[in-house]
Amino acid sequence: MKKKWYRSSAVKAAALVVGVASLTAAAAGGAASAGIMSEGVLPFDKKEYLESRSFEQSMRHASFDVLIAESEKSYMESKQENEEVDLWEILADEETDTEGSSGLVYRLGDLEKWVETENWDAHTEDVLVCVKPDGNLEYMYYEDFEKKIRDGELGFLVADTYGEYDDGEYAEGYTQPEESGSKFVDALSAQGILACLKNHDYSSYGYYGDINDYYAENIGVLNSGVTGIADEDGKIIYTNVINEYSDYQIAEAFPPVGADSILDILNEEPGWKGRFEDAFYALNHALAQVQMEKSAEAMLKEHYGEGKTNLSYILALNPGSREEKIQSNTDAGDYEKRIQKLKSGQDPYVVVTSSPEEHDTNIDILKKDHYFNLWQHTVDNAAADDRDIDYVFAAWVDKDFAADDLLAEDAENFEKYAAYLTPSMAVCGAGSLIFLICLIILTAGAGRNNEKEEVQLNFFDRWYTEIGAAAVCAVWAVPVFLFLGLGINVDYVDKLKYIVAAVAGLGAWTAVMFLGGWMSLVRRIKAKTFWKNSVLRKVFGLLRKLLSLLKKFCLKIVKGCRRFVDFFAENTASRIKMALLFGGFCFFQFIIWTVILCGGVILLPVVVAVDILGLIYFLRKARGRELILDGLKRITDGELQYKIPLDKLTGEQRQIAEYINRIGEGLDAAVEESLKNERMKTELITNVSHDIKTPLTSIINYVDLLKRENPQDPKIQGYLEILEEKSLRLKTLTEDVVEASKASTGNISLEMADLNFVELVHQVIGEFEERFQEKNLSMMVHFDQDEAIICADGRRMWRVLENVFGNVAKYAMDNTRVYAEIRVNKPNVTFFLKNISSQPLNISADELTERFIRGDVSRNTEGSGLGLSIAKSLTELQGGEFKLYLDGDLFKVTITFKVKEK
Repeated sequence: MKKKWYRSSAVKAAALVVGVASLTAAAAGGAASAGIMSEGVLPFDKKEYLESRSFEQSMRHASFDVLIAESEKSYMESKQENEEVDLWEILADEETDTEGSSGLVYRLGDLEKWVETENWDAHTEDVLVCVKPDGNLEYMYYEDFEKKIRDGELGFLVADTYGEYDDGEYAEGYTQPEESGSKFVDALSAQGILACLKNHDYSSYGYYGDINDYYAENIGVLNSGVTGIADEDGKIIYTNVINEYSDYQIAEAFPPVGADSILDILNEEPGWKGRFEDAFYALNHALAQVQMEKSAEAMLKEHYGEGKTNLSYILALNPGSREEKIQSNTDAGDYEKRIQKLKSGQDPYVVVTSSPEEHDTNIDILKKDHYFNLWQHTVDNAAADDRDIDYVFAAWVDKDFAADDLLAEDAENFEKYAAYLTPSMAVCGAGSLIFLICLIILTAGAGRNNEKEEVQLNFFDRWYTEIGAAAVCAVWAVPVFLFLGLGINVDYVDKLKYIVAAVAGLGAWTAVMFLGGWMSLVRRIKAKTFWKNSVLRKVFGLLRKLLSLLKKFCLKIVKGCRRFVDFFAENTASRIKMALLFGGFCFFQFIIWTVILCGGVILLPVVVAVDILGLIYFLRKARGRELILDGLKRITDGELQYKIPLDKLTGEQRQIAEYINRIGEGLDAAVEESLKNERMKTELITNVSHDIKTPLTSIINYVDLLKRENPQDPKIQGYLEILEEKSLRLKTLTEDVVEASKASTGNISLEMADLNFVELVHQVIGEFEERFQEKNLSMMVHFDQDEAIICADGRRMWRVLENVFGNVAKYAMDNTRVYAEIRVNKPNVTFFLKNISSQPLNISADELTERFIRGDVSRNTEGSGLGLSIAKSLTELQGGEFKLYLDGDLFKVTITFKVKEK
């Protein structure tokens, strides 16, 4: 056996050691690369931080944060504390089709205090929708509604049939309501209804129609039998009350201007009626805007205030105009002079304006258009808010990083780690490549050595596949999770070194476990035990056996049910009659036994004997029916000579069997006579055709020999031509007779193939063109499509069309038109051929397809009377349909086939 180097134990051991080491190095390099890049260092960057892409990115991100915060802070900073915020204006910004309105306004100071409270956006579910008799809605907090119920201002009405009070009196403080048939509920019932209302027990969801119709149809408290809510005098105030819920529904900390709550505005202001969702949405939006403004202001003060950041900025909106606005974290003064001063200094700066040609910077990397486009896009989105306004934005960084901020931290991280990023990435790539090579070597040599060709399996390789995989994963996962869990809360001086060391250890452990599991998997595959030792295979095998047993059990049940059904399905009337007789017999016996005999045991043997005799009688009748049914089955299956035995039958059953035996004899005689006639016809056609063809061949040959003698006498030549014509006609007739016999009996072998029916008809029309011209027949052709594929025998289909067109050539009236048409009406394609007969057609269409029947009653034409019969038989043998239609002298043929789908 030829030795292979990769099967050597030394090679495999070396590959295993190198593979573990390389994956460890790759994991360490990858962790170092990811950690360094997470500190803001970009790959393949310049060595100096102020000239690097990392610095440009950090500066741009810090500028974006500043611009966003300035934009949010300026939303309401021009407003005073007592200024008002109209919620309708906020709603109109969201809905372009909203008409102007007002009435729901809040003081800015109240909104600022609101967002400073704890859980300022807490939701409440206690807003009730009260439906008035006129269909209008009124909103009310649950607490207010409950107070009115308890104080007696309002009360629940129930139908008179809902319940009667023990003393017939109404609840205290109430009189009979105006609506007849209703009563006020007592205090206990009112408390139950309030509890249901509080817990949303009667809310309904998912309605998208008219809002008033929704509340009118919503079941609300009506589900508890309440017919309405009335005042002290019994007057209906509300027809329904529903505990509404909205995603924007927050608890009010401050009321709107001029009202006790937002619900008062919704109930009183015409423009806000029915806009419950819109009102709370606008309120949420206003509070969120105020909260963002305060957060932005706090962020600017805490992180980008003077002395707290190395980033200085100036943002001038609409510079040089009356609407000029300057935003900065430094003393801007004359911002244009300050920007000019930047250009003569050493600090890195960026100037971005609304005019791209005026951009300026002293950072080399930013001089590329790509980076300036990013800066302009950033300023447009954050400061200008994509509005068409002029702006000037200048940002610069203290190159000494005097302040302790994120930029200084990024600079420190860059100086500390940038030099290690490229080597770390190289180690990661090289380690991964070496590990892949080692994996290929170990895969090729796994399970085999240079001494034995067969695969060597160890103890672990014989474990079930899924159990082995689960064991490897579990052994790998436990120390990994423990290792990660122990290091989560540890604070190291250099966290990156800890991460690299931890990932390197995990990489080494993963390499050992992965290679061990992978080698076992490869050995299983090579030994073809991967699926053989699979738990899943065992489970599938068990399921297959269970399914097989279940299938057999179900088949037995089905067969039993089928036999039971078949038993009562055959001769149902007879068996029902028998069952009724036996049931009546048993009932009669029961009456005798219980009433007359009083259940005594003296005549018990007599009763048992009667039962036995009855059972024997019914069994004999059942056996007789079985014999008759078996005889009928055999006779219908073709055993016409079978006779039902009469010795075991009596009475009516014997008489029925005798009639059946006579039917069998008659059928046998009729079948024998039919077979004899058919056999005689076949033998006659075969023998006569053979006897005619033999002398006919001789006649044709001798006529040919005579013509070769070239007689000079014109009479003799005329006689020879007549002999040749008649002999050929006789030959054609003989061949047609044989083919008609074969076609009618189906004794023809067909070679079915895909044919273009339209193209075939075109070819036949071309063949008959000269014959039609001789009789001055004009062809009128109309085909729906250029192609209609059918499945048929090409040679037989040619014969069908040839016979049909030949029939037209023989019998059509001279100087007339012949119409050929093909219609494709899927799934069928139909060919129509119409012409005017030269002779009166005084026979039916069915007769024309019979053998030896011709439209020429005088039989002067050369036809045999078999063409249409042969065409019809061949068409039907190929699965088509052949029909004739006669209307006066109009002769019409239709041939229909199934179109084959592409």
